[in-house]
Amino acid sequence: MENLFDLFDLFDLKAGGIPIKNPIALSAMAGITDSKFAASNAKNAGLVVLGAYNLDETSEAAGTEAAARGRSEFTAGADVNGDVFIQIENEIDAVASEMPGTVAAISVRSASLEPLLKAAELIQSKNAVMELDVHCRQPEFTERGLGQALLKDTPKLAEMIQKIKETGVVLSVKFRTNVVNPGMAAEFFDAAGVDIIHADAMIEGKGSDLEAIMEIRNATRKLLIANNSVDDFDAALDFFSSGADMVSAARAAADDPEFIPHLVQKISDYQQETGWYNAPKHICKRGDNRGLAFCCPPVKYCSLLKKIESVGFTPEEFIQLKQESVRGTPLEGGKDTCFGSLVWCCKGTKPCFYRDGTLSQLGISMEEYMTMKKELSEKILRVIDEKKAASSN
Repeated sequence: MENLFDLFDLFDLKAGGIPIKNPIALSAMAGITDSKFAASNAKNAGLVVLGAYNLDETSEAAGTEAAARGRSEFTAGADVNGDVFIQIENEIDAVASEMPGTVAAISVRSASLEPLLKAAELIQSKNAVMELDVHCRQPEFTERGLGQALLKDTPKLAEMIQKIKETGVVLSVKFRTNVVNPGMAAEFFDAAGVDIIHADAMIEGKGSDLEAIMEIRNATRKLLIANNSVDDFDAALDFFSSGADMVSAARAAADDPEFIPHLVQKISDYQQETGWYNAPKHICKRGDNRGLAFCCPPVKYCSLLKKIESVGFTPEEFIQLKQESVRGTPLEGGKDTCFGSLVWCCKGTKPCFYRDGTLSQLGISMEEYMTMKKELSEKILRVIDEKKAASSN
């Protein structure tokens, strides 16, 4: 295939104003993910998250206590490595030097605001991403109000996010979806002003929570990274079809240095073949709101009726919206399809003789068809957002 560095436009991904070349990320792992590890185990990743780093005395004390019970990986910061801000700067520079085109993100912890603002200004000056750790569940941190304990102190967390964003830094927040309601958390983070929501979609002892990713997708348009048990391409596709813009890998990348390059290759090929790498599941298969682009007209009782009611449409409004959204485009055609127009046709991965025959007659490739369906979904989502905003006023 083409050189991956020539494919920046393949995915059209941006975090804030920072372009990301592909939707595969290396997740932070305490004591493991530094620039050296990233260069060895995350070649060609779109994003690498390094750290997390303890920025103040409170987080340093927590790390020291965790180390005393054998968890030395939580001590990253000024207490063991000299000036933590110099360390962060050096790590960002190393990623830029060793991994051209890959965006560096720095995961940080601090109970006090000033070190966070200092880190944000540094990270912003390096055109990197800052990730606020509200994910750590080690008791030494949570007992001090750090990590996931911040989810129980939303006024403090909202102030942190808002003040950090005033520096201009592109900000990610990582959290566990089994700690708080994922949809409500997404709405909170969106309103507070984050650029990226990094969700560890964890079901304790049961693997990944795809439903949580779908809830987040329906609640926000912010860049969504899904994390947890991404150990093969099918697991990544499950997250993508549930609404994730990106996926992040951790242990699988540590176990196999070629795992992330393999995912990058596979998803790049998939995007070129399909035109929409994270196309949603159909609504009748519990897809997120984007799946409305694939629905038939609401002419019989099915899950579509519940879905359109939940987002504020009557059946007549939904029909009118879809028809108006494709007027003058190739999706308006297709008289030989089930409902007389490609606007009502399903996802490209579902076999359909009538759809595929019409596409062939019109000279439309499956990639072009899915790209047009993606554009249709974006129009539908905009109207859903407008209805939501109007109802809240």
